Amino acid sequence: MSLSLACAGLADSPAYAADLGSDCCADLEERIADLEATTARKGNRRVSLTISGYIAQEITVWDDGVESNAYIHGLGPTQASHFKFNGKATIAPGWSAGYMMRIQDLTGNAFGGGAGAITQDNPFRNDGLNVQMSFWYVESDTFGKLSVGRLAHAAKSAAMFTDLSGTQIIDNYTFLAGFPHFGLRDANGALSPVTWGQLGFCYTQGVPLGGDCNGIVMNGVRYDTPVFGGFMASASWGEDDFWEIALRYAGEIAGFKLAFGAGYTETTTETVTGFVATQAGKDSHFFQAGGYAEHLATGLFLHGAYGRETNNGTLLANGFTQPDSEHYYVKAGLRRKWTPLGATIVYGDYAAYEDQLGPVALAAGATGSTLERFGGGVAQEIDAAAMTLYLKYQRYQADVDGLGDFQDADFVSFGGLINF
Repeated sequence: MSLSLACAGLADSPAYAADLGSDCCADLEERIADLEATTARKGNRRVSLTISGYIAQEITVWDDGVESNAYIHGLGPTQASHFKFNGKATIAPGWSAGYMMRIQDLTGNAFGGGAGAITQDNPFRNDGLNVQMSFWYVESDTFGKLSVGRLAHAAKSAAMFTDLSGTQIIDNYTFLAGFPHFGLRDANGALSPVTWGQLGFCYTQGVPLGGDCNGIVMNGVRYDTPVFGGFMASASWGEDDFWEIALRYAGEIAGFKLAFGAGYTETTTETVTGFVATQAGKDSHFFQAGGYAEHLATGLFLHGAYGRETNNGTLLANGFTQPDSEHYYVKAGLRRKWTPLGATIVYGDYAAYEDQLGPVALAAGATGSTLERFGGGVAQEIDAAAMTLYLKYQRYQADVDGLGDFQDADFVSFGGLINF
């Protein structure tokens, strides 16, 4: 029955006619139009639409041994503030199709390189909105899931995402929010052309990620098996040319929450002319493994991750050879609900990056390196607001063969993340 007919029926009654009259329907229709204008709408009734995401920002006070300052910034690509659209429709019993689009806000992108990078001399960078992921998939309860588009590949963050402590996004072994373009200070306080990110460089994707060397989303095709006994296997292929495989596990055994992930990435291509130019074909291999264990009764937890990159003698355009390298990471702490607000997480962590020398460091004369990062923090979850507030500390220190001594750098960050 139309709204007009419903209101007309009410107006026919003498008791209501004087009050409602002809204004009844116009008023209600105007209010419904207002509601429709402020409601997320979907294009058809068969495919669902869910909008979700989070906002994350932090303020970091830093000291490089000579200069100090405070910057407000985001958490870098893949961890940045974002909103995403998810949809799904049932094709037949046990079969479904869906999509996902994720759009990031890269305002205050501490990871972004090139001109305008955030450095000791430049506190702000605005890379605007970025479509990080956009893909469709078909899924079977029996046969698994096939995804096509711009997506997270099979081994992406396989080691890092095993961290189930509640602090993975805000503190991990990457430089996504860690100021990789800050220059090192030598023993005399002079600013070196070598940056911290040049001591944590990943040639697999040609960026100073530190850990998680295949962590950037790219176009491709991915297949995931169904979950069997907590295990899931994945494989993917991407353009020009790379492929990945991974195995993951999540479950509970004897009062422990457990997670494990391992992945392998191989990237081969002809001569590269982009950001990290090469003289001949690129041949990079990256292996990673990580795990997590939490004693549920006490909240004690331990997370570890390892990565090794092999570049098989690939020659850079500047004549230097891409080095083989590895990195380690460990995080330990306590997760307990001491207040009605939600869980409190207290932790310490340590990371080491061995011989992850970037092109600039090699050209400057570096022949080997060890970059260490250690620190810790406390995070408070606020369940009623789906929010986490946190305070963390990090210290960087480096030993670089061929370049002399460098000063340490300290970073103290206070931030918040709220989900929607």
